[in-house]
Amino acid sequence: MRELAERLLSRSRKKWWRTKPVFAAYAPVKEEELARIEGAVHASLPDDLKAWLLQVGYGDIDDDLSFRYEWFKSVEQGSLRGAVLFAQDILRNLYAFVPGIGNIIFFSRSSSEFAVLAPTFRAFMEELERRDYKVLEWAEAVPASAYDWDAAYVKR
Repeated sequence: MRELAERLLSRSRKKWWRTKPVFAAYAPVKEEELARIEGAVHASLPDDLKAWLLQVGYGDIDDDLSFRYEWFKSVEQGSLRGAVLFAQDILRNLYAFVPGIGNIIFFSRSSSEFAVLAPTFRAFMEELERRDYKVLEWAEAVPASAYDWDAAYVKR
């Protein structure tokens, strides 16, 4: 994960009047916080996600994809019950991993749909890098399936 993180942290984009880093850091992450998250969601975080968070911390990729402590919640209902949310995009779509399997899931906020984006967090980040960090374009291009939340909510 180190090489992926280093490439992201070194990237910038030209904006109207200045150059802006692709990743805007919000706060560092320490091992103790990862343990608190795992306790709160009753699941182990994938090793590659842990390594990523320890390397880059919380922050935003292109102001589009946000990693924050607040986003870590367990999905409590539906067929993916037990999945763990870990990120949110600018449209408030949610991104989760499936404990024990690792699949990265996209949950649409505008419709009750989901899609599997990648088999692991590393594969998710590699594909995101390949797509120039355009997460919304990617998520909208993947065929989605209906998700029956059945009046679902998420709970920490």
